[in-house]
Amino acid sequence: MSKLTFAAAAVFICSMATALAEEIYPVDNWPGDIDNIPCSAWQKASDGTWVLIGTIKVGSSEITNVGVKGDAAARKLEKKCGK
Repeated sequence: MSKLTFAAAAVFICSMATALAEEIYPVDNWPGDIDNIPCSAWQKASDGTWVLIGTIKVGSSEITNVGVKGDAAARKLEKKCGK
């Protein structure tokens, strides 16, 4: 594989990784603004926990691995997104 082909492949792979990156959801007040995150961004685990597929941004902080269960935020999600 030539260096040019390798470089082109690397650029393509990097651009695809960026396109597939997780969504970032900015919120001003957590968990009060949980309503502003679309239902498509949440998955419900078998134990009833709502898990965010993405990242929330509160001010300058980015938080991943967000899950809610048994609190007011979880009840809001259940009402809004539950089936």
